[in-house]
Amino acid sequence: MPSRSRLAFCTACTILVLLACMVAGCTSYPSAPVTATPPAVTGGGNTIAIKNFAFEPGSLTVKTGTTVSWTNQDSVSHIIASDTGSPVPFSSDSLPNGASYSFTFTQAGTYSYHCTIHPSMKGTVIVQ
Repeated sequence: MPSRSRLAFCTACTILVLLACMVAGCTSYPSAPVTATPPAVTGGGNTIAIKNFAFEPGSLTVKTGTTVSWTNQDSVSHIIASDTGSPVPFSSDSLPNGASYSFTFTQAGTYSYHCTIHPSMKGTVIVQ
């Protein structure tokens, strides 16, 4: 039979090996970086926000046949109207907060537009 000190030594070594294995199993190793998926763009990026008495973006380039939507995020109403000389004229009804207006651009060209209530608000849609 082994001596008591040898038995104590073997038991202590076994416990240390088990503890070392447990600690190694709990160690956190860096994993592959997590990348966030960007949110889906609704409307294909063909939307213009009306906020802070401005059109955002102020200029938008789209392909022929694209429908562009304007959404009023201001607390006051706006009316969108193409400038004189636009390839095809367009205009909205009065748009209160939360309302939207859409127009399909069927002809190439540069469409400058403004808010008839607030003439300093101007924007452009370039149709290619």
